[in-house]
Amino acid sequence: MSKNDIWYGYLQAGEKSTPVVRDMSLETNSKKTVYLYNHKRGAILEYAREIVEPKLVELNTEEIPLDPIKSAFKAARKVFLAGRTVKRWEKEIPDTGAPVSREADLMDEDISIDLSEEFEEDELEV
Repeated sequence: MSKNDIWYGYLQAGEKSTPVVRDMSLETNSKKTVYLYNHKRGAILEYAREIVEPKLVELNTEEIPLDPIKSAFKAARKVFLAGRTVKRWEKEIPDTGAPVSREADLMDEDISIDLSEEFEEDELEV
């Protein structure tokens, strides 16, 4: 499969079984996870690859119509990518505020400790 491929499948997970869509262009930051569109939940979710891959089978389009899944996936993908774009922009925008000097703050605070105080032996016993 190429990076632009979209795979339609079915996640066999008991009561949580659902049609899923795998868009190869959506990559997680880990080789141990994979993004799948979960049709039952209507969202693109991150799954542990070693757990989910054995439970995936080809979607039987004779039993489950493909058009509603395609349109719901496109809507969920749009929302998913919009959220990722905002996060990417936040990382790219440099902090334009003036640097704050911590030295001035520390000078205002009294953080001195008098270590020269002597204790009597009775005070130190438990």
